[in-house]
Amino acid sequence: MEEVTSSKIDFLASASQDKSTNINFTVLCHNVCLQFLEKPFAFGRKHVWRNSLLHLSRWLVGVDNGGDLLDFEMADIKFDNVAIVNNFTTNINKAYNFNSTDQDEAKQDGCIVPQIYTLMWQSNRRGLSKVVYTNQQIPDENKLFPNADFGFNKRKLLVNTLPFSPFVQFSNETGQYTGITIEILNQLSYELNFTYEIQAPPDGKWGVEKYNGTWNGMEVDIVAASLTVHSDRETVMDFTYPYFYEFSSIIFKKSNPENSKWTRLLDPLSPTVLILIGVCLPFASFILCLLENTNPFYNKRQGERGLHNMSDSFWYMYGALLTQGGEHMAASSSGRTLLSCWWIFCIIMAATYSGNFVAFLTIRKHNHPFDDIKSLIAQDEYKWGLTGDSIYESIFKDSNLPDRKLFWNGILTFNETDPSVLNSATKPHLEKVLAEKYAFIGDHTGTAKLGNNCEITLLPTDIMSTYAIGLPNNSPFVTKFSNGIMTVLESGHISKWKTKFWPYSSHCVEQSKTEAKTIHIIDIQIAFYLIGIGILLSLMCLICEYVTRKCRQLLEKKGIVIHPDSPVRHIGTISITDHTINDYSIDQCNAQSLEKRSPK
Repeated sequence: MEEVTSSKIDFLASASQDKSTNINFTVLCHNVCLQFLEKPFAFGRKHVWRNSLLHLSRWLVGVDNGGDLLDFEMADIKFDNVAIVNNFTTNINKAYNFNSTDQDEAKQDGCIVPQIYTLMWQSNRRGLSKVVYTNQQIPDENKLFPNADFGFNKRKLLVNTLPFSPFVQFSNETGQYTGITIEILNQLSYELNFTYEIQAPPDGKWGVEKYNGTWNGMEVDIVAASLTVHSDRETVMDFTYPYFYEFSSIIFKKSNPENSKWTRLLDPLSPTVLILIGVCLPFASFILCLLENTNPFYNKRQGERGLHNMSDSFWYMYGALLTQGGEHMAASSSGRTLLSCWWIFCIIMAATYSGNFVAFLTIRKHNHPFDDIKSLIAQDEYKWGLTGDSIYESIFKDSNLPDRKLFWNGILTFNETDPSVLNSATKPHLEKVLAEKYAFIGDHTGTAKLGNNCEITLLPTDIMSTYAIGLPNNSPFVTKFSNGIMTVLESGHISKWKTKFWPYSSHCVEQSKTEAKTIHIIDIQIAFYLIGIGILLSLMCLICEYVTRKCRQLLEKKGIVIHPDSPVRHIGTISITDHTINDYSIDQCNAQSLEKRSPK
């Protein structure tokens, strides 16, 4: 017994390649054995493998005095798996059959048949249970140590966690923890048969490496929280199989909606589409005019109005774009083919614009000041931060990527005048987001639940958060807990708990409303601008037409103007004076006079 010391156990641990295997001890002793089992070597939580021997070790204890059995039953033995061989004698020179038929023969020879008992867990104490074996067969391990089939045998494990909704929530009224992670812990405790006690970390930190190489945060049997798996953390702890995956987000306040933007009527179509429509209109008009002029279907149409005139062709195509059309219509097959395709194009454009325009009027549009980490550090309007003493501090502090280095350097600069940019709690960051131009990086799910505010925007980043249960470093129970988590995932319990603790599809409740938005004059102000622009353009056209008319009249007086409606050139005027014209109109007189003067 003196050899079973802490240093001896550490030597066994270093020699063992698989620390999840059992170690068997066979002990022949009296009272000193019981004292050792009650108070064994130092097996505190800091010595993970020593502590695991309370569950993994197997003790076969031999005693000669039957009175010691009661002492074993009443003792507070720390180990789970203990079997006791009573009346164990070392001077038996021959083997006996230990079944019921041979016990009388053994007693007649002066020998007492050894009886084997195992310590079984009961409601509040350990109790002896007799091991039945016959036919010269030594009992197998399952009979000697049946407690091994009951997991951790209701052993109380110390658990640390930190509230982070919806995974871990704490009620001040009941003093109880709830959430998705707590439900997983409850399921594991049921399957592995252990109890637990939850304690908050004394420093309230998630756990991050300090500059002196030490770590803050949690030092317990289990860490049941929304704990992100990271390579740095794996140097000081072990992680089970993950139970949740998600990307982190940049959290900031939405900018003011663009209600006052005068170009709202142009927003449904991109500038490129508007430019192409503006190019297609004169080009299609020119092609239509060219087809109508060169098509042999028509006879000569001098002096007539129609689509063979560029102005008429343009206004017809423009009217079709407004789903109105024009006065003239193409009669040729080529012209009608072109117009039919143009009308289909106009219908598609009008339908697309109308549908998008309704959406742009009823839904507020927000322009983000940045779209990712790179654009965040490139601007100088917003400050930024992150949840201090968390995995994000390790990610950015130790990263070699240029953008993440610049991000961390900016945080250090802001921290000189504003230490809140590295606050370890999420709520102060959210309050800072709502109060000023500030952004921070955090977990998408938990931040969305805490900040259930439609003024907050979440932009996904390329940083993946993987949540898992944490165990002490080099723990032999990682496989057991990982198998338990995979069983939970395969059973579909996670989806049920999400519905219970996270019963919403978006962090903003107002986004799911379908109420119509009142249209104000500021939303359609460009329509009134167009009326003013149209009036100005019409006045300019009126002035141009007036000037053109005056110029034409001036030139007509000089006899050098060709009338636009007649191919005949006027070389002079006929003045009729002192004559009375009866029964004839002026046009008839002119026609007759011209007929008389015309040569036969």
